[in-house]
Amino acid sequence: MYEKLEQLISEGDYKEALYEFQEEYQNIGLLSGKDASRLCVLEASIWEALGDGIAEFEAIAKGMSFDQTNYELFYMLGLYYQNFNIDKAYLCYEMALFYCDVDSDKEVIATTLQELKKDTRLRVRGVSVMVLSYNDLELLKMCIDSVERSLPKESLEIVVVDNASTEGGVREFLREKADSTDYSFKLIENSDNMGFPVGCNQGASCCNEDNDIFFLNNDAVLTTNALFWLRMGLYENRNVGACSSLSNSASLQEVAPALLDEYAGEELDNLWHKKLGVTKSFEIFSKYAAVNTIPMYYPYIKRFRLTGFALLVSRDALKVVAPDNKVFDEIFSPGYFEDDDLGMRLATASFEQYLCTNSFIYHNGGSGFEGHNDAMERSRQTFIDKWDFDIWGFCLHWQEACDKIADLYAERKEPLKILDFSCNFGATGSYLKHMLPDAFIAGVCDNSFAAGIAKNIVDDVVYGNLNTSKLPWNDHSFDVVLFEREKVCKVRASQFVKTSGIIIDDREEERD
Repeated sequence: MYEKLEQLISEGDYKEALYEFQEEYQNIGLLSGKDASRLCVLEASIWEALGDGIAEFEAIAKGMSFDQTNYELFYMLGLYYQNFNIDKAYLCYEMALFYCDVDSDKEVIATTLQELKKDTRLRVRGVSVMVLSYNDLELLKMCIDSVERSLPKESLEIVVVDNASTEGGVREFLREKADSTDYSFKLIENSDNMGFPVGCNQGASCCNEDNDIFFLNNDAVLTTNALFWLRMGLYENRNVGACSSLSNSASLQEVAPALLDEYAGEELDNLWHKKLGVTKSFEIFSKYAAVNTIPMYYPYIKRFRLTGFALLVSRDALKVVAPDNKVFDEIFSPGYFEDDDLGMRLATASFEQYLCTNSFIYHNGGSGFEGHNDAMERSRQTFIDKWDFDIWGFCLHWQEACDKIADLYAERKEPLKILDFSCNFGATGSYLKHMLPDAFIAGVCDNSFAAGIAKNIVDDVVYGNLNTSKLPWNDHSFDVVLFEREKVCKVRASQFVKTSGIIIDDREEERD
């Protein structure tokens, strides 16, 4: 298959090769996933030879939507990244070797990796996957298996802290794993349930001190390449401190059920995974992930907190915010809001936090803490006492304003400049930057703490009196100005909007 196309490429006749590719591509819908991805490899090879990096990248992405384990695509993605992000290139080559089943190609990939290891710019670390275990044996098995299928054993360590499981078979399974694996597998068995923060800190203290740490709930199951794309996010730049995934069940990180209807063959509601059961739900979620777990130019949503069910944290960040390996503040025991607290500590230390929209992890969720029905409300108050604000008041974006800005962008079809007087920690800015990557978003905060958080998310931020402080931008220089009438007068907002621009305030819904 594709002999003629391969011959044209080997002869350097790329113009004819493109014609031949287009002929073959007309039937791609009839091909198996592996054959379709192989055709995309050949397309990417043509564009690489012609020096068109954009077309090459798109061909690789298309190929991975057909086959997520095609080692040639990972190798080509490594070539794409090598000259401008050596860390991401290394991660791609590592996965190419992991999936490769051709001995001669394995040698080539291994040699490439060895050469990269000599480069002093390389920062990539191994990963310690810290799993906090409590009952749920079958889910725990799925969790561990999904991790083992995610990384080469040379880069992987699993540390499990069992919080006094009472379900038969859990500890026996973990002990057998610890005794039989050919990679680093460490097991800590607690005689009492120590809760989430304490248990995770125990595990963190036992992790390889040179590794990044991936905190993973035992009721979370990785889809193919989920951890790879989290690592790609973590090594996007030196300022990234933590990354997390989209899920079927995770606060502010959920895939809308409507997007999964096609793969379920029925209309799903918000608790669909509980109704369908783990096996069927994971199958549906994996089908969706297979199509969307692909290279993207910028698949990241910047956040100031991430949900702790699946959280990859860089070792460099941990050295700053948790030098004693107390990653989670134990005052939040038995659990809840410890991940929000970590997010704030990372943000105040100027680390970026990415929600990776091409990484998907199934989460069964919802079991809570036995004997602690009030744990969430108590931990919420603990967070307020520690930080002097309620984080629930800052996490949601302003949906109505974002919808109007999206309509304006669709109408004008050009980048927008947006000034947000309601910036706070940057929740609306985060949503807008993901929706409109080419938008310039400036924020005005009424205090330095908020500005220090928002600066990790929006393009520019200042703080001061919202109505009277002199701002560093020219009058009438923004396409959109957002403000809250209780805090900012309309004259102030009008000062910065273009004559062709719009101002959006929080009372428009009342008038409508």
